[in-house]
Amino acid sequence: MRKGKEARMMKAQLTPYILLNGQANEAVDFYAKVFDAEIESRELLKDWPQDFGGEVPEGFENNVMHAHLNIGESQLMLADALPGSTMESGSSVTIMIDLQEVADAKRLYAALAEEGVEVMPLQEMSFSPAMGQVKDKYGIEWQIITENPSMVTE
Repeated sequence: MRKGKEARMMKAQLTPYILLNGQANEAVDFYAKVFDAEIESRELLKDWPQDFGGEVPEGFENNVMHAHLNIGESQLMLADALPGSTMESGSSVTIMIDLQEVADAKRLYAALAEEGVEVMPLQEMSFSPAMGQVKDKYGIEWQIITENPSMVTE
């Protein structure tokens, strides 16, 4: 709710994010073919050992940490559920909120977590100054991520 002309408009982008149980690599190729999409990136868990205490759990090395498809003017993100997570493939679609400001991430995370469930605490990651996941009181899962200024290209 904006209050007055002085209120700052938050810059945000909502993106569908599909979570799978080990099939994300296959799904990236499938969606790229079906939608004639550009695969912008595909990163595997083995590419991010620092986010697992230095060692990715055995058997998960080639699971997708993050994949990004460009479909026309839209984006689709995919990943495999992280080791230790339980979910039913195909029923878990999260909405990713890509923000520029950590303060906005903290505010949205707190508001969505109220009467909801914290899935992953809002925290600094190697690729984002503030990233977290929360399921709101309606059962909708949200990923909140802030841009890492060193990764932004113009």
